[in-house]
Amino acid sequence: MRSLQAEGLIEIVPRRYSVVTRMSAAAAEDVCYARYVLEDASVQGGFRPQRKELAKALRVALEHMSVAARLNDLDALAASDTQFHEVLIEVSGRRRLKDLWSMLNSQMGAVMRAELERQNIQMTDTVQLHLGIADAVADGDLPRLRAELRAHYLAGFPESPMPDDAAPNGAAPDRG
Repeated sequence: MRSLQAEGLIEIVPRRYSVVTRMSAAAAEDVCYARYVLEDASVQGGFRPQRKELAKALRVALEHMSVAARLNDLDALAASDTQFHEVLIEVSGRRRLKDLWSMLNSQMGAVMRAELERQNIQMTDTVQLHLGIADAVADGDLPRLRAELRAHYLAGFPESPMPDDAAPNGAAPDRG
């Protein structure tokens, strides 16, 4: 219970009760920013030798995500989202980077729930939100991949600074 409280997922009133809380937009942005920074660091060294295997693993995760969305299974959707992003964090081969990234996993389910509702995103739309990342890997386009990652994690948060040159495909960032 204390770890859930520390992550902001429950509120404990001593000797009375505990309440599951909804993650605030500011807390969700903070978690997303941390995940973005870690994944960006993982891929910035490139992925050329393993690009085809990486692209295939991302497509498999997208298939799992698509099935979960069609079944309206949010837990399976969160698991497939984790699988998708774990492929990217493993690119660097750095164990501590993955450990730091993994520490945020318990909060990502709450982020997904909160952001699907806040941004009025349908579960079936989540696959589309990941396609730019998978396509950039398949095309071997590292600058586009980095821009797609930033947009994926931060475009839904208007308070997140996102320079125009960080928007995917050179497009102006979506602010809402």
